[in-house]
Amino acid sequence: MLYGRFAPLVKSEGAELLDVEIASENRETYLRVAIYHPEGVTLDLCAAVQKVLSDDLDQDDPMPGSYTLEVSSPGLERTLKRPKEFEVFKGQLVKVTLFKAIDGKKSFEGKLLGLAGGDGDTPEQVVIDAGETTLAFDRKTVGSVRLVYQPRAQEEGGGRNER
Repeated sequence: MLYGRFAPLVKSEGAELLDVEIASENRETYLRVAIYHPEGVTLDLCAAVQKVLSDDLDQDDPMPGSYTLEVSSPGLERTLKRPKEFEVFKGQLVKVTLFKAIDGKKSFEGKLLGLAGGDGDTPEQVVIDAGETTLAFDRKTVGSVRLVYQPRAQEEGGGRNER
């Protein structure tokens, strides 16, 4: 419900909505919104999206009680859930974790190629390029697909001072 409501508002600020989550932590309720922009999510972009969403919620708040609205980037090691996320992060390094092991192995890393199938005849599959081979996992057997953080190499001369 909130995803469909928020998506055009986030788009009006030049970003894409990736996820909406309601979470309770230490007796506090949070409405968490993850946004994406191909050039990166800045603090200014988060503030602009938070304002437009807050203004909308002030007009017609569908959530009872008090809560905190949080707007952020998807995070460095985000778990991918929605088909849009598989599209947005295509080409990124991911770790696929399965519910049951295949040949004694439950996790696989590779570049995300996306989702395939799911058209009724074939089950939806998570597809990765594992270097020497392309792997496809039935999405029902996948526990999680998570981005793998890869720190950028420091530019020459830009490292820490050594004494």
